[in-house]
Amino acid sequence: MRRLIPPLMVAAVVLVAWTSVFTVSEREVAIVSQFGRPVSIVEDAGLHVKAPLGIHQVIRLDRRLNVFETQVIQLMLGDRNPVTVTCFVNWRISDPLKYYQSLGDATNAELKLGDLINSEMGSVLGKYELGHIINTDEERVKLDEIEQLLASNTASKADNVFGIELARVGIRRLGYPPIVSKAVFDRMKAEREKEASRHRAEGKEKADAIEAETDRQVSEILANAYKEAEVIKGEGDSEAMRIYAEAYGQDQEFFLFLRSLEAYEEVLDEQSTVVLSTDADLFRYLESMEGR
Repeated sequence: MRRLIPPLMVAAVVLVAWTSVFTVSEREVAIVSQFGRPVSIVEDAGLHVKAPLGIHQVIRLDRRLNVFETQVIQLMLGDRNPVTVTCFVNWRISDPLKYYQSLGDATNAELKLGDLINSEMGSVLGKYELGHIINTDEERVKLDEIEQLLASNTASKADNVFGIELARVGIRRLGYPPIVSKAVFDRMKAEREKEASRHRAEGKEKADAIEAETDRQVSEILANAYKEAEVIKGEGDSEAMRIYAEAYGQDQEFFLFLRSLEAYEEVLDEQSTVVLSTDADLFRYLESMEGR
């Protein structure tokens, strides 16, 4: 019997020592409780000491960033159009004791956070209309504003009530029930047609301006060309008159003869019949030409 005492004492010492220490990793935070009542919080990684033999229990909580998606929920916009929404939530523990006492574990935490997010999303979306969700005009789309408002409205409550920090809250998916889909497509079609009409009107306006400018330039070119032609024609007539005058001054008889020939060329052809008096100048020249 005495031989068993030393091994039993060694075993008891080992057991006490073994149950008196615990380790905490960098991704964890630990709550030390005594008979279900928290007595301390351990946030530093490493080896730590506690009361042995089950007097103190160690509850380990994940301090890393967690991500989950809320359940799909149908909500009503301010213009009475229904939409279906799914949000994503990035969260971590900010107050381990409050988190443990109010939620207990991550499963319950995500359930409570999902209810909180969906409830607040209904209040936020009630301030917006369908045109703020989907629109061809990017300036009218308010999704970023909706996400910011949702995050600010839920962050303080999540921290104060649950001991949770909301790192990011956003819209994961946003859809439309069948009753809304046709209205959405019709709205998009009407906006696209309006945009196309505006582009066509602007194009026609530019085309009309180009055509008017072209007509003006053509008229200006033709006017300048006509002006230059008249000037050249006038100069030609003036030169012709000068030549005629010089010819008339040098030999009047010859000049008259040439002018008569030009007149014959203009009024006579092979089929022409001319009735002249015997004393007409034209008859005199014809008669003289016939005699030759």
